[in-house]
Amino acid sequence: MPKDLSQSPISNKLYITFFLIIMAYAFYVSCANFYERTSFSPRNTVRHYSGNEEKLNDESSYEYNENLLQEGFFFPKSYREIIEITHVHAFTISLIIFVMSRILSMTLIRDWIKITIYSVGFVGTIMNLSGPWLIRFKSDVFSLSLITSYFLLGFCFIFLITLPLYEMWFKSRELEI
Repeated sequence: MPKDLSQSPISNKLYITFFLIIMAYAFYVSCANFYERTSFSPRNTVRHYSGNEEKLNDESSYEYNENLLQEGFFFPKSYREIIEITHVHAFTISLIIFVMSRILSMTLIRDWIKITIYSVGFVGTIMNLSGPWLIRFKSDVFSLSLITSYFLLGFCFIFLITLPLYEMWFKSRELEI
């Protein structure tokens, strides 16, 4: 595949375009899911991970109870729940950022822009993966870093999607000699 995406065959442009559209939708659903649970509010984010009752010394005394959930009681996430969340997200977010960064690397955009986007994506990913742990087991203040991670990743996704699409479909083609 040529380094210049605008010179790629239509078949390559189509599969990259379809992938980027699906990734835009996937990130939208991820944000909608987080918004549904937290409203991007620090207080609701803390409630989602740490529960909304005073912390008990013995976390095993928390049992799942549908009636309490319907009344608005939120159980703190257990170590096992957070490790399951981290396990899935560590693989998927990293892989998606890698693939989208690889697509961006095939554009003719200046290296400093690419490096900035890659770096912001890395920082956003680390903040997103560590956020639930820090909120649940360290301090409620880390809810701000988890919320910020969604905005950083959103910033990256906008550029990781729009820049290659622009170069593939809208950049004026140079005359081939």
